[in-house]
Order: sequence, then C-alpha cells, then structure tokens
Amino acid sequence: MRAPLRLLAAALIAAATATAENSIQRAIELARAKKYAEAAAALEGVGEPEAAPQRIAFHRLKAAIASGLGEHERAVREMRAALRLAPSDAGLRRATAVAETAFAEAEERRGNYVSAARAFQSAVELAPEEEQYRLNLALELAQHQTFEPAITVLEQAAPVFPKSARIRTLLAVAYYAVARTEDAVRSLSAALAIEPGFEPAREYLARIVLDASSPPEEAAVNSLCVRRDAVCAAARLRRDRNSGAAFADLQAAARREPESAVARCELGRALEWREQWAEARTEMEACVRLDPSPQNHYRLARVYKRLGQEDLAEREIAAQKKAARRAQEEVERRERAVEAFQYVIGR
Repeated sequence: MRAPLRLLAAALIAAATATAENSIQRAIELARAKKYAEAAAALEGVGEPEAAPQRIAFHRLKAAIASGLGEHERAVREMRAALRLAPSDAGLRRATAVAETAFAEAEERRGNYVSAARAFQSAVELAPEEEQYRLNLALELAQHQTFEPAITVLEQAAPVFPKSARIRTLLAVAYYAVARTEDAVRSLSAALAIEPGFEPAREYLARIVLDASSPPEEAAVNSLCVRRDAVCAAARLRRDRNSGAAFADLQAAARREPESAVARCELGRALEWREQWAEARTEMEACVRLDPSPQNHYRLARVYKRLGQEDLAEREIAAQKKAARRAQEEVERRERAVEAFQYVIGR
C-alpha cells in the first residue's frame, strides 16, 4: 500500500493538467510530511486520471493518505480500486493485503471480530505465499473460540510452509482446545523437530504432558529433553514414576530454581507419589504460592489431609472453589464476547 511517494508522483504528474499537477504535488509533499488531513484536502476536486497506470497511482496515493489518517476501511477501498485495474499485479496484491491487515487489526481493536476475520482472510487470498497472513487469520479465529475453522486454516497452511514451527504450534493449540490431545502432541513434536529451540512449542508441549493423567509418549519426552531441566525431569518421571535418576534431577532443578512453578509443583507431586508427606507439603505450599490454580489448591489439600491437618485442607478446598469460580467467570465472559462470532471459512 505504501509505495514510495516519489514513484507515485512521477506516475501522476506526467499525465496531469497544470492545475491537477499542483494539487497532486502539494498532496504528495504533505503526505511525505505526514500531514495527512491537509494532503486529503489538497486532493479534493482532483479528478481520477484516464490512463490505467496513473489511475492506479492515484488510488494508491489516496490509500496512503487514508491509512495515515487511520481510515483503514477507506484505504482498503482505494487499494481494491487500484487492484481492479491490474488484478494480476503481484505487487498490488501484496500492497492490498497489507491494507486489509491494517484494517483487520483496527477492527479487532474495536471489537468487530467478524469484520477482522474477514479482512484477515482477504489478506490470505491476496497473498497466499505469506505465512504471517495465515497465522493472523488462524489466531483471530482461535482467540474467539472458533477452533475448527482455525484448524482448517492451519492444516491447509502446514504443507505450504513445511518449515514453519509457528504454524504447527498454533495448530497444536487449536487441537488441544477441541480435545484432540494426541494430534496436539504430534504437532508440537513436529514443531520442535523443525526448530528445536522454539520455546513456545516446548512450553505448550510441557503443559500438555504435565497436565495429562496418562504417561507421555517417548517421542514427546525426547522433544522436551533436548534441554535437561525441570520440565525434562518431570516428563521422565511421568513416563516412569520409579525412575530414581529423574527424581534426583527434579530435586536438583527445584534447588537450582526455587521460584520455578514447574520444578516445585512437579517435585511436590513426585513426593506425593512416594508418600513422603512432610516433604510434599513443603513443595506443594511453594507450588500454590507460585501457581495458585484450582488443581494445585486441591493437591495441597490432599497432602494436608494425609497429614491429618483437616482445617488446612478445608481452607485449600475453599480456595480451590474460589479459583475455579474465577476461571469459570472468565470462560463465560469470553463466551458472551463471541456469542455472535460464528465465522465459517468461505462464508
């Protein structure tokens, strides 16, 4: 959208009348100075040129001014008008995609989620070779809990961008949201195979593995154990609760990182498995301080009960219920916000 103004000037002024030339030149100078309102005023009354190249440049200049004014919908209209004159022009298509993206982001800020998603989809259609536009669309859909359309976008994108860890990570998040946990783990493992140091993929994989009730697959553990830390030790313990080496590594990680919720919470759980209740209490109290989730309050209550400390257990159960209510209120708030957001790909 923001073509160099000097190029637009050359294209426009070459075919302009003397009066129009002065107005166009003035508008360009004002736009260069970021005086967009004055630039728009300078173009008032200036007619559209007749030749296609000059008409394209004219619409692009007006789009640049509209964008500078924050009038992103008008900028899109101007870019679309330019693109209709040369629909196969790759540069124009990319520039129009940029305008659509700016409009989508503005609509998102206003809470107009459907308009934002449609604009992001338009950007994908205009520039299908751009990974970021696929991610923008999928993220917009996922943020507002329309996960199946997000999955469709990302499954289509994955073979187009075979080296993208970001696409596979976001796809895993969407899979996990619709309870396709095995698919999520596979997608995250694939992301880490592509980019072993991609921290978001490792973080999400750790969260899924450590929240699961069943032991993780070896491939998932191997993906997490590229780096030997608390996450790796905890994953190894989940796979084999009797692993003395993994338990020792987790203890060492907790000593090394006393403010790590993963290290303290997972060590607390491991001590609970071993029925070392006094030590489990110490770790789970630290765990709840670092991560006061409903699950962790419940686990600490369970430890207190085993120690015969019923008052403390009841306190944690009350805290668990309060934390659960907060979580449910957040879910309901999001559901209300997206009540009308039933966006379907292709609609």
